[in-house]
Amino acid sequence: MGNQSSNEVLFKLITNGNEDEVIALLQSGHSINSISTSGISIMRAALENGMGSLFKYCYIRQAIMLPCLELEQTPLHRSVQLGFYKLTWKFIRDSKLFKNKIDVQDELGRTALHIAVEIGSSDLVALLLKYNANRILRNFSLKTPYDLAIESHTEMADEIIEQLTIEDYLSKNNVEDISPLRDQGSTQESKSNKISEDEKESKANLEKTLEEYKIPVIKSSELKLMEMINRGSSCLVFKGKWRGSEVAIKQFTSEYSTSEKEMSKFIKELKVLSQIRHPNLLLLMGICIDQPNLCIITELMPNFTLFYAIHKNKQKRLNLSDKFSISIQMCRGLSYLHSCEPPIIHRDLKPENCLLDNSLNVKIADFGLARPTSAFTEEATTICIGTTRFMAPELFDKDRNEPIGVEVDIWAFGCMIIEIFSGKRPWHYISSNKANTIFYELYHKKPVPIPDNIPPEIADVIRECCRYNPKRRPSIFQVLEKLELAKSIYIVS
Repeated sequence: MGNQSSNEVLFKLITNGNEDEVIALLQSGHSINSISTSGISIMRAALENGMGSLFKYCYIRQAIMLPCLELEQTPLHRSVQLGFYKLTWKFIRDSKLFKNKIDVQDELGRTALHIAVEIGSSDLVALLLKYNANRILRNFSLKTPYDLAIESHTEMADEIIEQLTIEDYLSKNNVEDISPLRDQGSTQESKSNKISEDEKESKANLEKTLEEYKIPVIKSSELKLMEMINRGSSCLVFKGKWRGSEVAIKQFTSEYSTSEKEMSKFIKELKVLSQIRHPNLLLLMGICIDQPNLCIITELMPNFTLFYAIHKNKQKRLNLSDKFSISIQMCRGLSYLHSCEPPIIHRDLKPENCLLDNSLNVKIADFGLARPTSAFTEEATTICIGTTRFMAPELFDKDRNEPIGVEVDIWAFGCMIIEIFSGKRPWHYISSNKANTIFYELYHKKPVPIPDNIPPEIADVIRECCRYNPKRRPSIFQVLEKLELAKSIYIVS
């Protein structure tokens, strides 16, 4: 009876997400092969609940997996099937967990990438591609992940197709070696020491940044995570509560706490967010650093993007007044960024990165790629970064002599107002499965297509914003003036 009660405690803790407590109980002598009343082992329960540390604890001690995985799947297959980004990342990165190759196939010939496409998770597709998953491997029905994406009817199908067809390795830094560690004690020891030194240096840099930029630090005990509202390639975004107010909590992968490279990216985003205060830019509330997963806390906007408002919201279609209001608000937010000293470049402007509330007030968000212009004089940037349909031609030019400037945001803004006023994506005649054709159009300096349903005054603004010579593009202040003038023509106060 006592053993049964002990098992109930273990599985109740797993259900409630108390991973560390379960591990502590196992370390104190509880059986690692305990089975729940419904016939589930601890290792299987850890997998089903996305508990990476508990799964690893069981895995390296050769615990039983009950019930066994179906279709000859690996834990990686199942993690992807369940949509667990963090656990999938852990399987790929951890050599003690992930002994097989990323392209192992199940009974149906599916790799993890096939399954990520099937469930419509663009974030998991991006993660697997980052770690060199084979995008052309066929399942036993002779379908590649690309074939499955073409047949898919999920909301993220277009984005997934782009990820699978564009040679996006250019937009990523070199992938770290994920092969098993060599069996050389001295090599492992030196690597361990280096990780330790990198971690210390990363934490020191973070502390220096917090002090220098006077960024508020929020205790994790004051935060309450609620439902997840978004997912990115390196983070999860939760709705949460802090001191009685609803906030958004952007929780990064644990790698950001230990990797010097990832911490550097985190600090850069933090520096930008700490400097901006504008009604049309997402407001930073503070940062939480007393947990393995670093968190950025911002004001909460409804889970309502500009992309959704343009393409998905069938209850309320944007009218012409709405379109002018949204465009002008975005322009004002950009005007603030470009007026900073030095100017701040967003670098990833697109409708998916603009948030709206129920009154259509706009907040430009996702400053992960944003940098002050000074950063591009200190570090050469020849990496093609951003979203293809909104990227200025100079971003594809590896041989350019001049650093990029705010002009890339002007081009992206021109593409955005195409989508706002026409309801069509930039380069709309190029389907997502052929998005790499955009490179060809840019190479030959073809004008960005402007749909016929866009007012002439707005079409003129787009042409000016999307000039191939960056120096001939207008400033964001000039764009704002032209938009306000156009609004006065079409919208009667």
